[in-house]
Amino acid sequence: MFCLQRKSNPPHPACLPVKLPLDLLGQHSRTVRNIQQLAGIPPLHWRTFYLDALLSYANYVQLLPASEAHHHAGAGGLLTHGLEVALHALRLRRAHLLPQGADTEEIVAKREVWTYAVFSAALLHDIGKPLMDLEIIRYDHSGCDIGPWDALTSPLSPNTWYRIRFRRNREHRLHERVAPLLSRLILPQRALAWLSTDRRLLATWLATVGGSFEDAGILGEIVQQADGISVAGNLGATGGAVGETARLPGTRQPLHERLLTGLRFLLRENKLPLNRNGAAGWFDGERLWLVSKRGIDTLREHLTQEGHTGIPSRNDRIFDELQENGVLIPNGDRSIWKATVSSDDWSHTLTFLCFSATRLWPDPGSRPDVFAGTITPVEIETVDEENSATPAISQPSKTVSESHPPDAETPVSGRPVRNAPSDSGFDPIEFFSPPPSDPYQRTRGDDVASSTRKTAEGDTETGNDPGQAFLDWLHDGLKQNRFEINSTSARIHCVAEGLLLVSPGIFKDFDRVNWQRVQKRFQKLKIHRKTAQGTNIYTYQVTGRRSRSRINGILIDDPERLFEGVMLPEPNPHLALAQTATSKAD
Repeated sequence: MFCLQRKSNPPHPACLPVKLPLDLLGQHSRTVRNIQQLAGIPPLHWRTFYLDALLSYANYVQLLPASEAHHHAGAGGLLTHGLEVALHALRLRRAHLLPQGADTEEIVAKREVWTYAVFSAALLHDIGKPLMDLEIIRYDHSGCDIGPWDALTSPLSPNTWYRIRFRRNREHRLHERVAPLLSRLILPQRALAWLSTDRRLLATWLATVGGSFEDAGILGEIVQQADGISVAGNLGATGGAVGETARLPGTRQPLHERLLTGLRFLLRENKLPLNRNGAAGWFDGERLWLVSKRGIDTLREHLTQEGHTGIPSRNDRIFDELQENGVLIPNGDRSIWKATVSSDDWSHTLTFLCFSATRLWPDPGSRPDVFAGTITPVEIETVDEENSATPAISQPSKTVSESHPPDAETPVSGRPVRNAPSDSGFDPIEFFSPPPSDPYQRTRGDDVASSTRKTAEGDTETGNDPGQAFLDWLHDGLKQNRFEINSTSARIHCVAEGLLLVSPGIFKDFDRVNWQRVQKRFQKLKIHRKTAQGTNIYTYQVTGRRSRSRINGILIDDPERLFEGVMLPEPNPHLALAQTATSKAD
């Protein structure tokens, strides 16, 4: 077939050109310089072992993404991620004497080869993704389709184009198993020979690159930790990315976007099984019916493991966050649905969150198979959105095609949607959510508190004042950006007069059992501002688009002086000091 020559234009809108490795690596010059500095070897050795590996890695991964809809999902994501993990791993390596348990002479003699093992294992940890997770279609310089890329044998040819498709039924973590096979395409032969001079090191290195972390020892721990830092930084959690991808201080992805990204990842990796007895959800062709408590508990655990902070410990707050931002389909004024899921030989009545397929799978070709049974919504009287377990009222079954819930814009039974977002996404009703009745659930932020506080009686005996412990926990959390601020579910708000600590909520977050004592001891520190009447609690007027309410809290009038190193956002425009709370400094 005759093909017209197209040297300047891609043969397909989704095509990318094969670029020279120096051009690719040049976009990450700062990261490369940092890697060279941490390697700490002579220039000749740097070029022979490190730079050649980096150029080969860039040439191999080109502009491929690291994932479809998770971390580093854009063009060039795999290159960025690999460099970030290598850099973070070299930084972490400085805290270890390797090999572990060896005498001083052996540690000194093998320092450089162990450093190279850390660098190369980190660089190669995702090298199997192009082979196992992606399908790459190649086009020659004139635009002719020249077939799929054989990623096992060679890099992409220069002066060609390529188009990326994710394999629909790819197996989670299978790419790790093939990574050792691809190492010869990335690392120089002399580097592989150098690693093989220490058989113990080589075995650990192979286990790390191949994903067998139970046999990888300290090398595997370093690479896993570095990988987590890179992922968390890209997704807006703590840790931060490096080089050109670093975020500005104090910025992170909105909570609802992190929740949606995490949910897409769990579905794609089959960590939330679908469409079978005992599944976490069922897909009817247009909507996903996700078992509410199981799904959100799994999502919270996943995000926490990735390093995200500020994830609410109460499910109902997560439900509201998703509903307020239009991520899920509401059931009238509720986020929860109750429905009966039935197949030939089983039937379950459960509580669900309902999501549009277009929100979870923007690409129709990536959607799962349609459930062959029936999904029948049933009426509910009262829903405990924290535990999501309310008896169902049976109704006649409908087929899947008849059982779709209404669109998000259509209220059920004429009820208004309570959590429809205002112009600024603020809803004052959220401030008056009652505290959970179930046992206190710890979040990552609570770990700081648990390490500093003791029982109420033991605090004064040991000199560890619970008020000071709370202040230290608050300072550390603000400095590390662990708290939500100015959001509808936040316990902390910036106001014109200073920093408002919602009381008693913030103290219950610190210590649910002894919170009253903690608050009293904190007030004894006399770092807050009292009202004109000499009381400790201020009242603020909360104004939203549809309603007005009030919120109480303790006011700190010069927070940036008190909390050194903390950058706070602008005051919350929806909060104003109530007129009855005229104040004076203590």
